[in-house]
Amino acid sequence: MTTRMKLILGITAIAASLAVSASRAIAGPTVPATPPKLSDFQLVPSKSNSSADDPAPDSFFDRVAKLDKRLPKLGVQKILGQANRPATFGDKCDSPAFKGMEPPAQRICFHPSDSGSGDPKNLEWMPQGVTTVADAQKDAQWGDKQAILVSWYDKKAGSAKGVRVSFLDIDTKQYQHVLLVYPYLQADGDPSYEILSSPQEGDHAGIHAGGIAWYGNYLYVVDTNRGIRAFDMRRIFDLEAAGDKADLKEKNKVGLRDGKYTSFGYRYVMPQVAAWENPGGLVDFPPKHACAGDGTPKYSFVAIDRSGADALITGEYCATGATPDNNGRVARWPLDPNSGLPKLTGGIWQAEEALRLPTPNVQGALSYEGTWYLSRTGGGERANATLIEATPSAATPGVLTVQKERKAAIGAEDLSYWPGRNELWTVTEHPGKRVLYATPR
Repeated sequence: MTTRMKLILGITAIAASLAVSASRAIAGPTVPATPPKLSDFQLVPSKSNSSADDPAPDSFFDRVAKLDKRLPKLGVQKILGQANRPATFGDKCDSPAFKGMEPPAQRICFHPSDSGSGDPKNLEWMPQGVTTVADAQKDAQWGDKQAILVSWYDKKAGSAKGVRVSFLDIDTKQYQHVLLVYPYLQADGDPSYEILSSPQEGDHAGIHAGGIAWYGNYLYVVDTNRGIRAFDMRRIFDLEAAGDKADLKEKNKVGLRDGKYTSFGYRYVMPQVAAWENPGGLVDFPPKHACAGDGTPKYSFVAIDRSGADALITGEYCATGATPDNNGRVARWPLDPNSGLPKLTGGIWQAEEALRLPTPNVQGALSYEGTWYLSRTGGGERANATLIEATPSAATPGVLTVQKERKAAIGAEDLSYWPGRNELWTVTEHPGKRVLYATPR
C-alpha cells in the first residue's frame, strides 16, 4: 500500500470517528431512569362507597340492594354451570397469533362469534384483561369450579355497550358473557344502571378495562383516567329469570326502560359496588399514549401477587418517550385478605411500592417472589409481543432492569399467574388472532 493510500485511509478513519463523536454530542448522553415518587400513588374511596352490611342512602350498595329486590341474583358457580358458549382447547386451538414463538403450555380459542374471524360484526368487542381463580383463592378453587375470566371493551364505532367479562369453566370448556354496569337511582327512586363510561355521567365512551383482577369476592377493573372499580361476585343479576320484569329482546338499550330492565340482550349484568379514585378526579394524560413520568399514574392493567403479603399490582401503558422515565410505572397496593378489599391507611389507599418500567409499550405486569413479568406489545397485528423477566436494579432502587426476554403471541395483553400450575396467562386482542393461553413461568 502506498504512502498516499495510507494517508487517505487515515483521514477517512479520523473523519468517521469525528462524525460518530458529533452524532453522540448531538444526541446527548444517556439519561438514567430515576425512581418514581411513592406519593404519586394514592387513591381515595368514592363518595358512593359504603358498607354492604349497612349501606348509606344512594351508595353503591344501596343501589345494588334495591336492584336485588327486583332482579334474581346468582354467584360464580351458577354462572359457570349455565355457561353456553363453547371454547376450543389444546392442539385444536390453532392461531396465527402463535407464529414465531414456542408452543404455549395451554391454549384456548374463543367461539367464532367472539374470535373476530371473518364476520365484521365480530370486531365490536376487544379482549383485554385476564384473571384466574388462582388470583381469587390460594387453593385455586371456587367451590367445585375453576375459572378464567377475560374482560372485553366495546370498540365498534358509534356503539356504546361498555365492558363485558367472560366466565370460562376450564372443566366444561364453556364460557358465559356478563355485562358490567354502573348502578344509579332514577329521579323517581327506581334503581337502574348504565354502561361503564368515562366520565361516568352522561353520554360518553366506555372505559378500556385494560386489566382485571379477581380477589376473594371482588372483581377489580382498572379505569385508566379514574382509578379502580370493584364488582361483587355474589351480586350478578339474571334478567332471564326475572320474567316480565326484563326484556332480553331489546338489543339497543340498557337499564330500566319503559318499566322493564334491559341489557343489550345480555342475560347477566354485574353492577359496580365500590371504587377508589384519584384524589383530584379524572386526569387528562398526554396524547398518543404518552406518559409524563411523574404525577398521577394511568391505570392500564392490574394483577394479584400472593407470594408474600397479598397485593394488587397496577401499571401504565406508555408509548416510547424522550427518557426512560417516560416508560411507565408499576405499583403494589396492599389488600386485606379477610375482607377482599383494599387495606386503607387514614382513609387512603396508599401504594407500598412503586417502580419504573425498563421499557415502554408494556401491556401487562405482575410480580411473584420479587421477580417481575411484563408483556410488551410488538407494535401491531403482525409482530410478536415480548414476555420480559425483570428485577429491581441494585444500582438504582425503584427501577426495574431486564433479565430475560422471550417471544410472546401477537397482541398479548394483561397477565395473571397461576402458582399451582406455574403458568403465566394472557389474552391476545387482534381480530382473527384472539386466543387465551399460558406459558411456564
